Amino acid sequence: MVTVGIDPHKQTHTAVIIDDAGRRLGKVLTVADDPSAIVKLLTWAGKHAGGRSVRWAIEDGRGLARRLATALTAAGESVVWVPVRLMVAERHHTGPRGKSDPLDAFAVAKAGANPDNARYLAEHRLDEPGAELAPLVDERNDLLTERTRLINKMRWRLHELAPGLEPASLTTLKAPRELAAQLRTLGVTPLRRVLQANCARLERLTRDINALTHELADHARRTFPALLAVPGVGAIVATTILAELGNPARVRNAAALARLAGTAPIPVWTSDTERHRLDRGGNRRLNRAIHTVARTQARTHPPAQALIAKHQDKKGKRGAMRVLKRHLTDVIHRALRQDLTPLTCQQSAP
Repeated sequence: MVTVGIDPHKQTHTAVIIDDAGRRLGKVLTVADDPSAIVKLLTWAGKHAGGRSVRWAIEDGRGLARRLATALTAAGESVVWVPVRLMVAERHHTGPRGKSDPLDAFAVAKAGANPDNARYLAEHRLDEPGAELAPLVDERNDLLTERTRLINKMRWRLHELAPGLEPASLTTLKAPRELAAQLRTLGVTPLRRVLQANCARLERLTRDINALTHELADHARRTFPALLAVPGVGAIVATTILAELGNPARVRNAAALARLAGTAPIPVWTSDTERHRLDRGGNRRLNRAIHTVARTQARTHPPAQALIAKHQDKKGKRGAMRVLKRHLTDVIHRALRQDLTPLTCQQSAP
């Protein structure tokens, strides 16, 4: 078997091919990120493989290389994702010094061919449950950011126009309509016209956000009911988790999910005083989703409140929350596995 390592970028992909002994075969290939890339890569790999099977190892940058990985998988090729940390380890310890696309691609190939890394590599699937959710979740987050910025701007303008005009909330469809009606009773000024236009824009944003929220909620209820059954997990949290994971099956166990989400505490102690701190690494969207569940359970869920009370005296409030988040990571992983079983059965049915 030979291994092709690919360093993906927005406009180009760089590929290096190595044999079982880790020796580079042929020259480095750089292709433009366009439909012809697949043909060029397959022709190049077939030429150097000499009849041996080919394994494609791609640096785990799914936003940049998901289309490439999907095309290779559709062509019948074996494709695995290589975590960035494994690529960096290979580049620092076994490869030539320096940093470049060919060196990164070579390190990806070495990491993909290393048998010690087998449990960390995730095979690419054509039917990733979270792939179709990712653009919807991203779009909703972008709209929320835009709406928050608009609301903050409107509050300053309303205060400038007349103190007391600003309502308690502007995140409903009713609020901008009522505000626009109230503005029409005031004198005609440029500021009033701007605020009326802002009200119309705010109503459109809220309508789009609500539509996306309902679509995501419907998808979550159909596909991952066990995850939604976890106390504190709503539709947005569930779809955020799925969108960030892509294929939940790629996470081999709860400990791997905790490391990926940054909920696994890091030891920072010496001598006889054992102490841990928050992991500031990992996927921050996953971490935020789990943190939202933890905060909700800390307010409303008696078992979570009991867990916090058990650890708070020794670890403090923040330490107890870390324990709860790590526990919730296990719960979420079990729910994902439970949901994946019938989903896999449906997809494998003729």
